[in-house]
Amino acid sequence: MCEIFASQPQDSYEPITRNIRLNGQSTSIRLERSFWAIIDAMAEEEGVSTPTFLSTLHSEVLEIHGEAKNFTSLLRCSCVKKMQLITLNPSSNLFVRSAETNEQLKNFFP
Repeated sequence: MCEIFASQPQDSYEPITRNIRLNGQSTSIRLERSFWAIIDAMAEEEGVSTPTFLSTLHSEVLEIHGEAKNFTSLLRCSCVKKMQLITLNPSSNLFVRSAETNEQLKNFFP
């Protein structure tokens, strides 16, 4: 029953910490490698760097909600939301990716 989940490469859920600046403030974000691959692809799709994408997202959350409670959880849920959008409309080209990003995602989403 769970073989598809249990047999995934262990490095796909290895935690990776990135030090970034969110709207001028230094912080670190720790996410599993699979989530970073999706976030990098979303940033690339928007035509910006990952730190710029994250800063923009953070700013929009502050504008909408007034605060960003548990931003790391928001990032994970954003990745799930992105994958749901792709699943709902598989014919759309929601990810416009470079060859490098394609290769990274292929390891996690064959």
